[in-house]
Amino acid sequence: MSTIPEKDLPPGRHRVLREHLMREITNETSETSETNETNKAHDTSETPSPVRPPLWRRPAFVAPALAGALSVAVVLGVTVTRDATGPSARPGTTSSDRAHDTMNRQSPAEVLERIARAAEKERLSRVRDNQFVYSEVENYHWKMDPGLRIPDGCLMTQEGHPYGVEQSWKSVDGQSEGLRREHADGKGSGGDYVENTIARQLPGKTMPEYFRQVEELPTDPEGMYRWLYGLEPGERASGKRAADVGAYEKVATLLTGQLLPPKTAAALYRAAARIPGLFVVDGARDAAGRQGVAVAMKGASLSWTPDRVGARSELIFDEKTDKFLGESTVRITGPKNECDVLDKGDLVESVAVVDRGIVDETGRLP
Repeated sequence: MSTIPEKDLPPGRHRVLREHLMREITNETSETSETNETNKAHDTSETPSPVRPPLWRRPAFVAPALAGALSVAVVLGVTVTRDATGPSARPGTTSSDRAHDTMNRQSPAEVLERIARAAEKERLSRVRDNQFVYSEVENYHWKMDPGLRIPDGCLMTQEGHPYGVEQSWKSVDGQSEGLRREHADGKGSGGDYVENTIARQLPGKTMPEYFRQVEELPTDPEGMYRWLYGLEPGERASGKRAADVGAYEKVATLLTGQLLPPKTAAALYRAAARIPGLFVVDGARDAAGRQGVAVAMKGASLSWTPDRVGARSELIFDEKTDKFLGESTVRITGPKNECDVLDKGDLVESVAVVDRGIVDETGRLP
């Protein structure tokens, strides 16, 4: 089992935090100036009376998210660095990490071909129908961020979104009940968790629901490309932007949600390389704070966002192993009004695939 690294303050409200913090600093500076002026006006001796330095006043709303004033100062420093340099914000990053979050000169086809070759070399032992696909993922969504604070007078819908660590055991053939374990502490390393049964699965009409259905996907790039676009025999892609975004999102959904056989994964990467509008980003990070190279697309997302045009989806891969790490949706535009708490570079959502494998029964780990 991989260990999930501790993360920095989750993004999504850096701008709001900075404004409150700078206002506190301004207030303290102003109070200090007024105290000094008063002392000068009333001083009748040659030795000035000592002025007690003002205490640092931490904004009350920061207390639930941070351990102390030092943490606030660190967050402020990171935020200023990001605003100065322009790179995206990620959980667990430092100012030096952000400088590498830039466009890469490699073409998406080059990156995906390298990843496809690595996938072909993977080995998967014979999988039995009575086994289970184990997955451990870490989810982040800005609406579920426990440190999120919306300014007074601003309304925000509260529909549910995944957040924290989730373990799941899904039946290989979809005919056995599985198990889902959601960790209340968001860490996945002990503590409280909630368990729910995963019902027997029916075949999905558009996306595979279990491993045996994944095995039915094409293992050649051309066949996979046609599946991604939903093309009938002899039919050609429409060339519409919506079709390209839809094909990309099917790639992201498969990678984040399913265990892929090596040949299927290789075909998927080579088919994805044909989708127009892709580009490569360095220094991308997933919800677990891991860094890698990303194949990205603007206007795509695995979650609903009110401004899809103002976001990009990143499929993140480890640069050393070429393994898939996760998907992140990143804000690429600045806030539009005072109620818009997401800044440019903040995460909208992220899914980190921490562990995945085949086990004999629910509750067991690979």
